[in-house]
Amino acid sequence: MLDLGIIGKGRTEDYDTKFLKEILPGEEISGEIYIGEVKKRAIEKTESYEFYVVLTDNENKTKWVVQLVTSYYPDTGNIYGERGGRVYTFIDTLNHVLNKDPVNEKDNYSVNFNTFRKSVNDNISMVTVKAIHPTNPNAKYVTLQVVSALMKGEIIRRIYTSLDDLAHQNAVIRIAYTNLKDKKKEITVQNIAFELKSMMEREEIDDYEFKNALQRLEAIENQ
Repeated sequence: MLDLGIIGKGRTEDYDTKFLKEILPGEEISGEIYIGEVKKRAIEKTESYEFYVVLTDNENKTKWVVQLVTSYYPDTGNIYGERGGRVYTFIDTLNHVLNKDPVNEKDNYSVNFNTFRKSVNDNISMVTVKAIHPTNPNAKYVTLQVVSALMKGEIIRRIYTSLDDLAHQNAVIRIAYTNLKDKKKEITVQNIAFELKSMMEREEIDDYEFKNALQRLEAIENQ
């Protein structure tokens, strides 16, 4: 049974409870998804809002509890996330997987939370998320990118990270990729391929994503 009673407890119903700080870059976790309600929190006299995403891995008897801090406007019921943030990335990549909309296209998201929560809890059975390095260098924990989703009664849908996605995530690739498209001679495919290989070795991308990115680079170089 999915509920938020597990928050703050070490074990519920013989399931291990794990948190965002225990996920390392490159790791993927899967489970039945449940979105909790928005709640106000106070830290050092500063108020903010948060909600929890719970992924229940029944095979491994693990519940992943992911806290997402967000701006919330009670008068409209909307949450807000800026590009690069955890809330933005989670919603953006989930929308990408389900609706095929491009990722990182908007500077920010304003989302009606009740609609979002009900749609996820009522219609999505399971998701797989991948831990990636946060864009904020001061962030303590990883950012979660949705890579697949299983709708109730439907087959699993998986979207792999494209070269354009990687350019948004990695400053080195972004600069080199932009220069390559602008036909600056000092930038070659090899420059970007080296960084892509490093990302694969750090398990930030897999072999499939690495090869697809190389194919995209070769197409640009031959234009």
